[in-house]
Amino acid sequence: MVSTFHGLELGKRGLSVGQASIATTGQNIANVNTKGYSRQQVNSSASPSLDVWTGQGANTGQLGTGVNLDSITRVRDRFLDQQFRDHSETLGQWQAKQTTLDRLETIVNEPSDSGLNSAMDLLNSAWQDLANEPDSLSAQAVVKERAQSFIEVAQSMNKSLDSLKSELTQQSQATAEEANGYLKQIAELNKSIVRDGSQSNDLKDKRDVLVEELSTLMSIKVDEKSNGSYSISLSSNNQQLVSGEEVFEVDHKTGTGENKVYGGKLAGLSESIDIAKSYQDNLENVVGDFAAANSMSATGGKDQALFIGNAADFNLYEVKVNYEASLLKQPAATEKTSEAAQSDFRKLVSQLGAQSQAAIHSVTNHGATLQATENRRQSVTGVSLDEEMANLIKYQHSYNAAARLVSMTDQMLDTIINRMGN
Repeated sequence: MVSTFHGLELGKRGLSVGQASIATTGQNIANVNTKGYSRQQVNSSASPSLDVWTGQGANTGQLGTGVNLDSITRVRDRFLDQQFRDHSETLGQWQAKQTTLDRLETIVNEPSDSGLNSAMDLLNSAWQDLANEPDSLSAQAVVKERAQSFIEVAQSMNKSLDSLKSELTQQSQATAEEANGYLKQIAELNKSIVRDGSQSNDLKDKRDVLVEELSTLMSIKVDEKSNGSYSISLSSNNQQLVSGEEVFEVDHKTGTGENKVYGGKLAGLSESIDIAKSYQDNLENVVGDFAAANSMSATGGKDQALFIGNAADFNLYEVKVNYEASLLKQPAATEKTSEAAQSDFRKLVSQLGAQSQAAIHSVTNHGATLQATENRRQSVTGVSLDEEMANLIKYQHSYNAAARLVSMTDQMLDTIINRMGN
């Protein structure tokens, strides 16, 4: 026989689940604008049924005993989470490169009346004027002035490139420190989640926010263990970064060989340093070739060079203007070499412009892809007020019905206890 108080137990369990559902819905509504908050849901299941036996020992079936509150979990899609991290890594890498290429365009400053190409044009023009009037003191003075201007522009560019490389190195160091800070916080949250139980939803949300911030800095793989902790490693070589409470810090110099970091701002900065070095080397070659082309006199005498410096060591930004008047004659066979140097510079400027445009397009495209992924992810894990309000009404009716069951059972018991004996 079923217990007389069976209806009360059914109602009590229904009230418990209904109350938890209403409270969880309220939590979702309260955090609709909280960054990183994941929508939560109550998971319930039917409690074990009771076999019903007749007085003759026959089993006539089973009778339900109500509902069990199994858990309150976050609604997440791991596939979309990984996609979001992948796109964040790519976007972070391209953003770092775009910023560097923008700086390089500012340094090169082309096309411009004050850029290196203009300085080369002006010097060539001065040589032409001097060729037309070889004995003109004013034409000689203009050549010397234009040569000095060319050197000043070249030296200024070189100084700016040195500053850019130094800034990029400092940014790389700061980014590595930022990444290590995230790793330490994730390890601390791992510890708290394991201690408090795997259903620590708020702590898990905080941890996921940190993981997403980390993914903008480097390409990572995330593996959730059975105890709720995260294991994080580099995508490039599976090098462990976080294992439970243990942290393995990254170094900003980790960028080559087996320890190469792929993706993210850290990789973008490493590539940016290489890009800046490459352009500086190419500019040194251009300036060196142009200086050499304009340093030979008509007779090719080395002691009559317009520019002097240690070209063998590519220290071409330290050349000086030689003010010997005997040198100030248009070189006989240097026009082609001078034009070739300018042509190389224009190709370099075109290459920089193409790279910069490609970076802009990549940032735009990957940014749009990231936003589309985030929209899909929010459709799963985000809070919809319309949906939550509908759920609130549903759970309210469920709670009221369970309360009505308790009230009705109480009336039945009152009839049995207080009235049947009269």
